[in-house]
Amino acid sequence: MRKAIITLGICLFCGSGCATLMAQEGGQGRNDARMTEMLEKRAERLADDLKLKKEARTEFLETYKQYQQELMKHRRMPSFPAEGEGKKESDMTDEEAVARVKAEFDRKAQEVVNAYNALEVDKKYYELFSKTMTAKQLMKIFAPVRERRERGQAGQGGARMRPRQGNFGGGFPQGGFDMGSDW
Repeated sequence: MRKAIITLGICLFCGSGCATLMAQEGGQGRNDARMTEMLEKRAERLADDLKLKKEARTEFLETYKQYQQELMKHRRMPSFPAEGEGKKESDMTDEEAVARVKAEFDRKAQEVVNAYNALEVDKKYYELFSKTMTAKQLMKIFAPVRERRERGQAGQGGARMRPRQGNFGGGFPQGGFDMGSDW
């Protein structure tokens, strides 16, 4: 359950980022074409990963695209313009500040509604896919495990320093920086 909530949160975050980018770029028709192309490529990769052949593959590709399109309807966030939007806090009147807070509440409520609706779409398509797929195939669709990159792999950039665990508790000796202690 916890993983499902985290996954749902990540999906919402990513979906809202995509919607924001699409709104900023303009040219909605061009963005729709790109989004459709991305969905098709994702569906093809998933069909390959699921090792689907012939008719099962064709049926899966069509159904998966419909599934993703339904999900996207619930991931796009409408804007809630508030009175005084664009003003600095110090330049706002009390009424504008209250309106901004209430608009934020409305935005958060809409996120919850969208998350619930996306969950219902997931359930609907889970039932549909479960008629023809195995449990492990369903996991690849609805609970994918993202592969972690190993250090030194191309495209990762510089490796981040992580605190050491064990005797050093957070990367530093127990006694502070006194050179005579745990070094």
